[in-house]
Amino acid sequence: MFSRQKTHSQFSIEGFTTIELLVVIVMAGILTAIAAPGWLAFVNRQRINAATDAALQIVRTAQSRSVTENRTWEASFRENNGILEGSAHPVDGGLAWATLAPEASNRVIVDSSNTDIANGRCTQGDYCIQFQDRGVINQDWFDNQSGGTDDRIGQITFVARDNPTGTKRCLVVATLLGTIRVERDDSCEN
Repeated sequence: MFSRQKTHSQFSIEGFTTIELLVVIVMAGILTAIAAPGWLAFVNRQRINAATDAALQIVRTAQSRSVTENRTWEASFRENNGILEGSAHPVDGGLAWATLAPEASNRVIVDSSNTDIANGRCTQGDYCIQFQDRGVINQDWFDNQSGGTDDRIGQITFVARDNPTGTKRCLVVATLLGTIRVERDDSCEN
């Protein structure tokens, strides 16, 4: 039997060179730098949407309860220790603050420069909407509104805490009958 000896050129050396590793790391860094801003914008939009949806539910609850209980109800909003909270309650009591969208409540704030609902007129909280016993906007609350431009009586606007000039969502009080709608971005500018 004869054996064949392998020469040095016949051996394969497995693994990666330092240059190859550096190229892969640089490529991964570039891809991350491209994708990160888009991902952060997406996450902020989701948080703002969650807070806006929760606020809309509070407003609708107050409006509905004003009809069923035949008395004036208020949907109130505030920021408490960096947490956005809301409450649907009768104007004469029964306040119960709840965190708006717990996954987003400390990442979303009220944009006060684009919010004009009943500042200083609320029985509770910093911002509110009041509904009379038939679910229509309370006349005293309406008379106090400084906004009232176009087809709006007032609005509350939500933005991301870390990007207040970015994505905006707002709840718009559109008519005295209590029509509430959600708008976005440029439509939220006063």
